[in-house]
Amino acid sequence: MKKAFLLFVAILTIHFAATAQTTRFGFTAGGTMASYKISADNISITGDNKFGFTFGTLVDIPVSEKFSVQPALNFVQKGMVTSDDFGGSGVTAKYKTSVSLIELPVNFLFNSGGFFVGAGPSVAFGVSGKGKTTYTDGSPDETIDLKFGNTENDDLKGLDLGANLLAGYRLSSGLMFSFNYNIGLSNLVPSPVDNEKMKSHYFGFRLGFLLGGDKKN
Repeated sequence: MKKAFLLFVAILTIHFAATAQTTRFGFTAGGTMASYKISADNISITGDNKFGFTFGTLVDIPVSEKFSVQPALNFVQKGMVTSDDFGGSGVTAKYKTSVSLIELPVNFLFNSGGFFVGAGPSVAFGVSGKGKTTYTDGSPDETIDLKFGNTENDDLKGLDLGANLLAGYRLSSGLMFSFNYNIGLSNLVPSPVDNEKMKSHYFGFRLGFLLGGDKKN
């Protein structure tokens, strides 16, 4: 599935880049508020949001007066924060999960007067991750490197398929800003038992610049 998705993106980009006169390249940077939802048989937990950073490049490929296709390549930080008071023992542990990914979304946009809205699929690949535990009683912090894979010895699956929604505004100069919501569709538990599931989601805000300016539709 991963290879098929990448091949689809490559063919789509090459085809429209060859036929469209106003294909433009751009770059973005911004922040994310991310978390994971974890569930098992009778338990469901959504961690507190963790702030992260994102940056990347994109290609805006018009396919008609109002519609365009916009594949992108992004670095995205996801994660979550949870805590445990050990049944009121007086000691609280805070767990912070931080994951860095390379994300490839393909958004299909409707453009009107500088405004744009869109949606599309995404695929993300985990490249690094850390888990950090801090205690309120002064015990030493604990930090581990997260392992990506599909076995019971791994912490997370490395492949995360998702769906993306976004909206924004683009100035005639090419300067733009956008908001997006991405929800992960993959179960990231490497070797689940008892119906264990872990799925990602994040809100993103990006500022960017589209080279060559913009003709508002």
